[in-house]
Amino acid sequence: MRRKEPQKGWSGSPSVQNWPKKCNFGGSPQRMQKPKNNPFLFYTRTLWLLCLLLGTQVAFAQKDTLTPYRLDTLRFFDLLREYTTLAESGPHNLQPSEVIALPYEKRSPRQMFPLPLRLMEKNLVLRFRLYNPESRERKLYFTPGLYYRNLQFFKAKADAIAATIARVPDSTIQSTTFPAGKYIVLEPGEDAVFFVSINFIRTNANSYSPQLIEKDFITYWLKNKKYWDPNSDMITFIISGILLLMIFYSIAAYLQNRNREFIYYSVYAACSAVLFFLKSFNAGVFTPWNFFYEEFLDFIILGLGVIFYLTFMRRFLNTPRDYPWLDRFLYYSIFVLAAMLLLYSGAFYLTDGYRVIYVLENLVTKIVMFIIGIVFIVYGLRRRDKLMTYLVWGNVALLVFSLLSLLTFFDIKLMPNNKNSILNRGLILYEIGVVLELAFFLSGLAFKNRRDLTEKIQEQERLKLDNERKEFEKQIAIVTTRQEERDRISADMHDELGSGMTAIRLMSEIMRAKMKDQAYPELEKISNSANDLLGKMNSIIWTMKSSNDTLESLVAYVRSHALEYFDNTPVLCRVKVPDHIPDVEMSGEKRRNIFLSVKESFHNIVKHAQASEVSMELWIEEQKLIIQVKDNGICIDPEKLRRFGNGLSNMKRRMESIGGEFQVESGEGVTLTFTAPL
Repeated sequence: MRRKEPQKGWSGSPSVQNWPKKCNFGGSPQRMQKPKNNPFLFYTRTLWLLCLLLGTQVAFAQKDTLTPYRLDTLRFFDLLREYTTLAESGPHNLQPSEVIALPYEKRSPRQMFPLPLRLMEKNLVLRFRLYNPESRERKLYFTPGLYYRNLQFFKAKADAIAATIARVPDSTIQSTTFPAGKYIVLEPGEDAVFFVSINFIRTNANSYSPQLIEKDFITYWLKNKKYWDPNSDMITFIISGILLLMIFYSIAAYLQNRNREFIYYSVYAACSAVLFFLKSFNAGVFTPWNFFYEEFLDFIILGLGVIFYLTFMRRFLNTPRDYPWLDRFLYYSIFVLAAMLLLYSGAFYLTDGYRVIYVLENLVTKIVMFIIGIVFIVYGLRRRDKLMTYLVWGNVALLVFSLLSLLTFFDIKLMPNNKNSILNRGLILYEIGVVLELAFFLSGLAFKNRRDLTEKIQEQERLKLDNERKEFEKQIAIVTTRQEERDRISADMHDELGSGMTAIRLMSEIMRAKMKDQAYPELEKISNSANDLLGKMNSIIWTMKSSNDTLESLVAYVRSHALEYFDNTPVLCRVKVPDHIPDVEMSGEKRRNIFLSVKESFHNIVKHAQASEVSMELWIEEQKLIIQVKDNGICIDPEKLRRFGNGLSNMKRRMESIGGEFQVESGEGVTLTFTAPL
């Protein structure tokens, strides 16, 4: 059988130019000349059709699936989320061919908030198309969000992507005005597709927010971006200032009392103040220092603050003495947190991944902190200690607002009807918890200071009473010793001197009796002197004897002495004493001065007054003993007062030495008044 020749224009494969002439897939059957019984031709045409469709998709897919953003609609700045498609790649520098081959897809903003963990270990590649229909050159800034490093920029013509794609040199798009963004220039009528490879830093503070900003608007945009939430910044700075004052207060309290718990609390307050201040002050700052702070340092500061706070609680509550179980729990908790921080530091410096760091930070360490807080709260509520209760409620406030702050991380708003409310800011909520904890701590500190002051005063009073008791016992011992010594001396005087003087008086009387015919005035003087000396010695013995240290003994002795003194004289003596004499102790020194003063008055009456009658009256008035001696003798002449000078001055001196008074009244006779306090 002879093979049929191919039709004109066929040379093993149909040409594109002749394809519509040979085959009309949309024509009528009468016009289509379909070969008969030729399977080779059928399979060849099918294969060519598939190749044509695949090539068309590769060549024109970028152009057909991307909606261009028209720059004539840009007013100052705009978001590009609706005009971008996204893909993921390995964490390495991409080649243009790799960029085109990536599987791009449309993603909703919710899928990118928060950023998936895998993007911290990969590159996120953005694809968007810009069209400048205007007749002037457009200069723009582009930023993909916060925070990132190693940004790669690719550009291609929209109608020939595969042929024109190339990486834009960093020197072309770098900007000192806006380091967080890249500088783009589009010529009049230019239609271009851009590919941006982003390598985010390892922190959950990253955000995906691609924006275009006009060149002339960039200064205002940066200022607005820096201070986009002035109320939150103001609150953060105020709270940081309060914590700074708390640091100064804690240091001053330490310097005053040398209590080390205030040093620990000052370090905790310093960590919180630095954490809050840098979070607000460096928000959106595109510097290596801020990257290091967001990736690593902020969590280390938080962990150190918690460690010093736990150490503060151990010393503030004196847990080693009062709460041994809580002390062991806090002690081991400090070591666990320190180990977590060391593991986190090792993972940060020794690995390039983010999942391990994320797990250690958010799923291990913070859960451990949460458990520590719950255990302390439960333990403190069960103990019902007032000082601990203040710290417990401070931890409750801190824990509750920390959880509320965590909700904002998952885009859960506390004030859904007011998205700009400060209560929707996670940092503000955490700061509120810290301030409430600080308020409860200050209340607890005031209570502790008041309690310590009360205990200190009570201890001082106890020590004072103890010292007074010891001093009183010492005085008692001294007085007892003195009394014993007085009793001993008085007994010795009575036994030795008294018997001797009595013997002298008796011997003089015997000698005078034997010599009746002869008068010896010396014997009379010896007898009188011995008798007088014996009376004085008896007075001294009465004064020294401790058993006579009472008011009743003084009154009885003065009364007895007055009657005996005037018994051998022509002077009539009357004595009046109260019926009831209170039981009042009176020292020997006071009794001696009162007795000698009254005795001196008797002597003056007998010697100088020329009186025939004398009366002595004793009474007690307003805790004072009053003795009044009155005679009917001659009055005291002021011109002759020197005659009585020594006697009166001695009486006055003796009464003043015991805190008493002495008065002289001259009228119908002389009245002497002795006043002595009881």
